[in-house]
Amino acid sequence: MADRTMEKSAADSRSNRAAVQATNDDASASKLSCVKKGYMKDDYIRLFVRRPVKRSPIINRGYFARWAAFRKLLYQFLDCEGSNEKGHMKKQILSLGAGFDTTYFQLQNEGKAPHLYVELDFKEI
Repeated sequence: MADRTMEKSAADSRSNRAAVQATNDDASASKLSCVKKGYMKDDYIRLFVRRPVKRSPIINRGYFARWAAFRKLLYQFLDCEGSNEKGHMKKQILSLGAGFDTTYFQLQNEGKAPHLYVELDFKEI
Protein backbone atom coordinates (compact mmCIF):
# COMPACT_ATOMS: atom_id res chain seq x y z
CA MET A 1 0.00 0.00 0.00
CA ALA A 2 2.84 2.41 0.81
CA ASP A 3 4.37 1.78 -2.63
CA ARG A 4 1.10 2.76 -4.35
CA THR A 5 0.87 5.91 -2.26
CA MET A 6 4.44 6.85 -3.18
CA GLU A 7 3.78 6.16 -6.88
CA LYS A 8 0.62 8.28 -6.82
CA SER A 9 2.48 11.06 -5.02
CA ALA A 10 5.29 10.99 -7.61
CA ALA A 11 2.75 11.04 -10.47
CA ASP A 12 0.89 13.95 -8.85
CA SER A 13 4.17 15.79 -8.41
CA ARG A 14 5.04 15.34 -12.11
CA SER A 15 1.55 16.46 -13.09
CA ASN A 16 1.74 19.56 -10.88
CA ARG A 17 5.19 20.36 -12.23
CA ALA A 18 3.95 20.08 -15.83
CA ALA A 19 0.98 22.32 -15.02
CA VAL A 20 3.28 24.98 -13.56
CA GLN A 21 5.60 24.74 -16.57
CA ALA A 22 2.64 25.13 -18.94
CA THR A 23 1.96 28.57 -17.46
CA ASN A 24 5.23 29.65 -19.10
CA ASP A 25 3.85 29.06 -22.60
CA ASP A 26 0.54 30.73 -21.73
CA ALA A 27 2.26 33.79 -20.27
CA SER A 28 4.60 34.12 -23.24
CA ALA A 29 1.68 33.91 -25.68
CA SER A 30 -0.17 36.58 -23.68
CA LYS A 31 2.86 38.87 -23.72
CA LEU A 32 3.15 38.46 -27.50
CA SER A 33 -0.54 39.31 -27.83
CA CYS A 34 0.12 42.56 -25.92
CA VAL A 35 3.08 43.40 -28.12
CA LYS A 36 1.09 42.78 -31.32
CA LYS A 37 -1.68 45.10 -30.07
CA GLY A 38 0.84 47.84 -29.23
CA TYR A 39 0.45 47.76 -25.45
CA MET A 40 4.16 47.26 -24.93
CA LYS A 41 7.40 46.84 -26.84
CA ASP A 42 9.37 43.61 -26.74
CA ASP A 43 11.53 42.64 -29.71
CA TYR A 44 12.33 39.20 -28.27
CA ILE A 45 9.11 37.59 -27.06
CA ARG A 46 8.17 36.35 -30.55
CA LEU A 47 11.28 34.15 -30.47
CA PHE A 48 9.89 32.24 -27.49
CA VAL A 49 6.30 31.64 -28.63
CA ARG A 50 5.43 28.56 -30.63
CA ARG A 51 1.74 29.25 -31.15
CA PRO A 52 0.70 32.90 -31.14
CA VAL A 53 -2.80 33.55 -29.84
CA LYS A 54 -5.01 36.60 -29.73
CA ARG A 55 -6.06 37.54 -26.20
CA SER A 56 -9.05 39.60 -25.16
CA PRO A 57 -8.51 43.29 -24.37
CA ILE A 58 -8.94 42.69 -20.61
CA ILE A 59 -6.15 40.08 -20.64
CA ASN A 60 -3.90 42.39 -22.67
CA ARG A 61 -4.56 45.26 -20.29
CA GLY A 62 -3.87 43.08 -17.26
CA TYR A 63 -0.55 41.89 -18.65
CA PHE A 64 0.35 45.44 -19.62
CA ALA A 65 -0.47 46.76 -16.13
CA ARG A 66 1.71 44.13 -14.50
CA TRP A 67 4.53 44.71 -17.01
CA ALA A 68 4.39 48.51 -16.55
CA ALA A 69 4.41 48.28 -12.74
CA PHE A 70 7.31 45.84 -12.78
CA ARG A 71 9.24 48.01 -15.25
CA LYS A 72 8.78 51.10 -13.11
CA LEU A 73 10.13 49.33 -10.02
CA LEU A 74 12.94 47.72 -11.98
CA TYR A 75 14.12 51.04 -13.42
CA GLN A 76 13.88 52.71 -10.01
CA PHE A 77 16.13 50.00 -8.61
CA LEU A 78 18.62 50.16 -11.48
CA ASP A 79 18.70 53.96 -11.58
CA CYS A 80 19.00 54.58 -7.83
CA GLU A 81 22.36 55.85 -6.78
CA GLY A 82 24.17 53.82 -4.23
CA SER A 83 27.79 53.47 -3.46
CA ASN A 84 30.20 51.24 -1.71
CA GLU A 85 33.75 52.02 -0.67
CA LYS A 86 34.83 52.17 -4.35
CA GLY A 87 32.11 54.69 -5.24
CA HIS A 88 29.90 52.51 -7.44
CA MET A 89 27.35 49.91 -6.44
CA LYS A 90 27.15 46.82 -8.61
CA LYS A 91 23.51 45.78 -8.95
CA GLN A 92 22.31 42.21 -9.20
CA ILE A 93 18.97 40.68 -10.16
CA LEU A 94 17.86 37.18 -9.25
CA SER A 95 14.75 36.12 -11.15
CA LEU A 96 13.03 33.04 -9.75
CA GLY A 97 10.63 31.07 -11.96
CA ALA A 98 10.51 33.72 -14.67
CA GLY A 99 10.05 31.29 -17.55
CA PHE A 100 10.79 32.81 -20.94
CA ASP A 101 11.28 36.30 -19.57
CA THR A 102 12.97 38.70 -21.98
CA THR A 103 13.83 41.40 -19.45
CA TYR A 104 17.58 40.73 -19.56
CA PHE A 105 17.70 41.16 -23.34
CA GLN A 106 15.69 44.37 -23.16
CA LEU A 107 17.90 45.81 -20.42
CA GLN A 108 21.01 44.86 -22.36
CA ASN A 109 19.70 46.69 -25.45
CA GLU A 110 18.89 49.77 -23.37
CA GLY A 111 22.32 49.82 -21.74
CA LYS A 112 20.72 49.25 -18.33
CA ALA A 113 21.74 45.65 -17.64
CA PRO A 114 22.90 45.09 -14.07
CA HIS A 115 26.31 43.74 -13.14
CA LEU A 116 24.76 40.28 -12.70
CA TYR A 117 21.41 38.90 -13.91
CA VAL A 118 20.54 35.33 -12.91
CA GLU A 119 17.41 33.39 -13.82
CA LEU A 120 16.44 30.15 -12.09
CA ASP A 121 13.64 27.95 -13.32
CA PHE A 122 12.83 24.33 -14.02
CA LYS A 123 15.56 22.60 -16.00
CA GLU A 124 13.11 21.97 -18.85
CA ILE A 125 12.37 25.69 -19.16
